[in-house]
Amino acid sequence: MIRRFFYAMMLWSVLTPGVHAQTRAEIRDRVFVTAQRAQASAAGQALAQAAGRIAAGTAGLEALLREQQDISRMIATQRAELAQFAAQPGAEAELSVTRLQGAIAENRLRLDTLDARLTADFPEFRELTNPAPLSIPEVQALLRDGEALVMTLTVDSYLYTWGISPTASAWTRVEVPIDEVRGLVQGLRAQLRAEEDTRAGISLNKEVRAARVPSFDRAAAHLIYQHTLAPLEPVIGDARHLMVVFDGPLTSLPPAVLVTRPPDGADTSPQALRDTPWLLKRHALTTLPNVSALRALRQVALPPRDAQRPTFVGFGDPLLGYRLAAEDGGQAPEEDRIVTRGIYEDVRRVADLAPLPNTARELRRLAATMGAPQENLHLASAATEQAVKTLDLSRADVVAFATHGLLADGLPGLAEPALVFTPPEAPTAEDDALLTASEAAQLKLSADLVILSACDTAGSDGTPGAEGLSGLARAFIYAGARAILVSHWPVDDYAASVLTTGMLDRMYADTPLTRAEALQRSALDILADSSEDRFAHPRIWAPFVVVGEGGRDR
Repeated sequence: MIRRFFYAMMLWSVLTPGVHAQTRAEIRDRVFVTAQRAQASAAGQALAQAAGRIAAGTAGLEALLREQQDISRMIATQRAELAQFAAQPGAEAELSVTRLQGAIAENRLRLDTLDARLTADFPEFRELTNPAPLSIPEVQALLRDGEALVMTLTVDSYLYTWGISPTASAWTRVEVPIDEVRGLVQGLRAQLRAEEDTRAGISLNKEVRAARVPSFDRAAAHLIYQHTLAPLEPVIGDARHLMVVFDGPLTSLPPAVLVTRPPDGADTSPQALRDTPWLLKRHALTTLPNVSALRALRQVALPPRDAQRPTFVGFGDPLLGYRLAAEDGGQAPEEDRIVTRGIYEDVRRVADLAPLPNTARELRRLAATMGAPQENLHLASAATEQAVKTLDLSRADVVAFATHGLLADGLPGLAEPALVFTPPEAPTAEDDALLTASEAAQLKLSADLVILSACDTAGSDGTPGAEGLSGLARAFIYAGARAILVSHWPVDDYAASVLTTGMLDRMYADTPLTRAEALQRSALDILADSSEDRFAHPRIWAPFVVVGEGGRDR
């Protein structure tokens, strides 16, 4: 249905003789708004379903949601009664039908009024759980000089891409099956995830390095660029800062690894890889979880900052890689009892995840870069979900989580994306070792940056799935974070250190760079480093993306 709508609207606007330019712009805007609704992910649906938990304790919001739910249930009951009376003959049944139709219309009006109150009184909450699409003129009003935004929508056999700058916009459609796009991304992801020298529980300090640089299919990366951004170069080509809203399989591929021109040389040649026209060389890049996040980020009132040195808090190196013994020696909970009352009951499944032995070292380096005392680090047994929830994080400029990031269904019964912490002896509402997206949304933050440095946005079979982590990003933005630095695959220890510390150094220098520029410079420094051939491979320099506000806001 959506595909036919897009196809008909595009053909009509382009091929119909006499269509006024203003009419074409209106059609382009209408389809852009519709595409944002179609782009809603499972992560967004999970956050909407968790609205009650997110709103708990917020004065006024919880009562509004409860009233909204009560009216919705009332309408459902009235509709069921209406169906029964509509099937019955006689005047009495007709009167009942008329009465119920009026009652349903009245309750719908009440719902509309409540919805307007939610939007007016709690815009951040609405943005988190049910974001409203932006029109093209609204996006243009939010963009700054030197910025542009692109958005994709993968539908059946077509891939649509929009490009918007402060003064221009365009869209394009390519006939390519979604399975083909998924195959391209999955093939590239397989080449970006190595089986050694990563931080997913495997030692990073091997003295013997692979003599040969792994292959990376730059032709496939260029083909994706041709399908998406290449036709929009007249609109986005001059942008120093490019914001990207990918959907579907593309969400698991950092835009930095796209190739803007046909590559030269061998895919295993370090020098050819360094000379490749990567998209990162052209633009500082930011990922947005959805288009409307731009409004949420740029229209919020920012709290004042102290003039003193920025503050840092870190959590990581959780105690994992073992099975917790059941207190009574009994069996693990049944599948339908793994999650009860929002608590993940079987912490043994969490405890059995792979350890992350080098995350403690990374956090200590970050703390040293920020001049933070050691007591600001919460490692091993101190890296608990309860610590995250109870500590005052509202004054921290940078908050780092060096731990597993799980997609929804990353563990049996897990309905939301979550961060992993040291499991408690017994799970409680405050601590079941998993900080879910809805729980992260309840944190009180004002951080310039939240770092999630041990995430993997593909499933164990390589299937792309980063839509899930977009739920975590949206939750942290709702909690008050300006941006999230998140990894797409387990990161090489050296790369994690250089990328994260280099980014922070540049963000808080005497002449500070924006978040996107700071990550761009740090990544290009590694790419240009010829001391080791492996540094030329995008697995080393491209794991991180900035999600949220990549520009300057303070």
